[in-house]
Amino acid sequence: MRDPSELYTRRGTPLIVAGSRVLFLVYFAAAAAFIVYNVFPASHYSFSWLLYLLALYYILERLYAFFAAKNIDMSFAFPLALVTYVLNLVSMALNAQSKLPIINRAEHFVSFIILSYVVWIFFLKYLPQKVWRNHPYYTAIIVLAVTALFGVVNEHMELFMDELLGSRLIGDRLDTSLDLLMNTLGAGTFLATRLILLAGSEQKAAPLAGQKTVQ
Repeated sequence: MRDPSELYTRRGTPLIVAGSRVLFLVYFAAAAAFIVYNVFPASHYSFSWLLYLLALYYILERLYAFFAAKNIDMSFAFPLALVTYVLNLVSMALNAQSKLPIINRAEHFVSFIILSYVVWIFFLKYLPQKVWRNHPYYTAIIVLAVTALFGVVNEHMELFMDELLGSRLIGDRLDTSLDLLMNTLGAGTFLATRLILLAGSEQKAAPLAGQKTVQ
């Protein structure tokens, strides 16, 4: 069975990207319909937030085109980004911040596991410097910094829309602090798991390397 990332349309677009674009179109159309017809009365999903997500998607497309011009394949990021968008839609449609906080926390946790994976793969697979592979702990620190920065910017965007556009994106009490905490826990969980698995594989490889040297 072929890797989905190796399948292409007639125009040369990776099938995984083309399929994700169709699903993103469905997502944005459905989200707009939810707002117009007030499908979820308790939801805080608004057109300002939808425009923000559209802007993030546009940035994703521009980054994909930029890296593709340098023969760097970031097509795997599209379905992962779609998953985070769907998680966000479910969380906001249910007004999880107020009614089901556990869903909102899980959304941030899972989303930042996914984001950390994308950033990690980018550093290890596509940047030319070998330092990212030879020093995984430093790579992990940088990945954590990049994801943390994204989380902080996202919280500031919520504050901006709440204060200037009348949105209701920020929850009560410690919502922002808990969001940032779950972001960090999500990224940290991925990185810790990745480093533990890496250390385990290196320990298994060491005896084999020693046997080859003796022979």
